[in-house]
Amino acid sequence: MPRSLRVMSFLLSVLLMFLFIWLLGFVLDDIGDLQGPDWNAVLAEHEDPALRARAQELASTIAEIQWRVSRQEQLQQEQRRSMDNARGTMQQMMELQRLSLEQGAPPSEVEKDALAQAQQRFLDAQESYETANAEIAAANETVYRLSQEQKAVADTLEQQEDPARDDFNAQLRAHRLQVASWKLAFIVPLFLLAAWLFSRHRGSAYRSILLAALAATFWKVGGVMFDHFPREYFKYIAIVAAIVIVLAFLVWLLRKAARPGRDLLLTRYREAYRGHVCPVCAYPIARGPLRFAVWTRKGPRSGGNGNEVLSAQDAAADAPYACPSCGTSLFSTCGNCSSLRHTLLPYCEHCGDERAEEPIGAVS
Repeated sequence: MPRSLRVMSFLLSVLLMFLFIWLLGFVLDDIGDLQGPDWNAVLAEHEDPALRARAQELASTIAEIQWRVSRQEQLQQEQRRSMDNARGTMQQMMELQRLSLEQGAPPSEVEKDALAQAQQRFLDAQESYETANAEIAAANETVYRLSQEQKAVADTLEQQEDPARDDFNAQLRAHRLQVASWKLAFIVPLFLLAAWLFSRHRGSAYRSILLAALAATFWKVGGVMFDHFPREYFKYIAIVAAIVIVLAFLVWLLRKAARPGRDLLLTRYREAYRGHVCPVCAYPIARGPLRFAVWTRKGPRSGGNGNEVLSAQDAAADAPYACPSCGTSLFSTCGNCSSLRHTLLPYCEHCGDERAEEPIGAVS
């Protein structure tokens, strides 16, 4: 596959994975919308309704009395302004009468009436002010008494709320467990199905789609467990799941290494022949000019003054060759063209003839 097509395939697979995650998130959110326990309903089962009604009545009565106190305080402010006005009028009229007496003229009847009216307004305002003070004091006393009763009722209701709160928390935990169960019942089978399909068709051309589905479902399984399982348990679940996944991959790799398939063996054989070493025991293939080469980590080098790597064509020989370390036949005569061919590879490099028997099966 060209590089540009591989890059495009990878990017589209990542995009498809996020689209799968998005879609699964919508479904899981809809499952999470299941109605949970009602706090008011649970509380009503544990508290005394008469006590709750009394608490509401006390709250309403206290609020009404406080409103009346506030109104009386507003009236007091008005009476205070009236008293101040009446006091100012009296002071002015008394000052006028004093000036009249100093001049030897008695005050007029109009001045006497104005002074008397000012005095009467002052006395009336003062009486209303004192009356309001008395009502405010009585109302505050009532509010204090009712507040004490309200506090006692609230303490009793709070004691009744403790078992209601425990019951509600238990129902809430059960609801969350139910939601988590429904979510896992939806997402876990999808994850197992995606894992099974990817395992069965990992060599398919559509493996990128299956891998995107597998990654998206695995991500959502972890998200559901993180959201609904207690944090002190989630860390153990996560580490156990990680250990299981790593062990599964490790077992798969060890099995592939111990019992490799045809494609993997063929890849190993090609790389070994290209590196001029035995595909079975990695012993250097010393045939032709390679018998005199110096073997390094990078492969065979000329034993002369030059350091050039000898090619496979220079290393070729006409006689069959077997590994002197393990005895595996590495080069044999082709049955079709009688030329020398690689024993462990399926085709002859001279005529392209495919070996009738299984070349890879020749090596255990």
